[in-house]
Amino acid sequence: MNVCARHSVADILVVDDDPVNRLLLTTILEHHGHVIFEAADGTHALAWLRERSPDLIIVDLNMPHMDGLEFLKVFRADARHAAVTIILHTATTVDDGLRGLLELYAVDGVLAKPCEPHEVVRSVEAALR
Repeated sequence: MNVCARHSVADILVVDDDPVNRLLLTTILEHHGHVIFEAADGTHALAWLRERSPDLIIVDLNMPHMDGLEFLKVFRADARHAAVTIILHTATTVDDGLRGLLELYAVDGVLAKPCEPHEVVRSVEAALR
């Protein structure tokens, strides 16, 4: 990971079925110097991850084919990815049941939809520390 004067530059995988959400996150994070990769669902993300390991993954909870929780279950089962930081990006209210699953899958943060650009940057910087 390269270090900039104000923050760490990271390789970030954005996993979201909504192209507008991916574009929003990509635009904000690239503006802050991060290198962004995209996947439209958990299945595509896992295929991408067979050959690469990002510093951070931002994953949507509700997606077709393989939702965020199923992705996390499969992803965290692979010991090679134990140290990868994860932020859940969701419009779903985080209740006690979901909070327990997020702890089980070692999710480092939750970013609520919709979000302001400064919230994205703050969440990513906090997760990367």
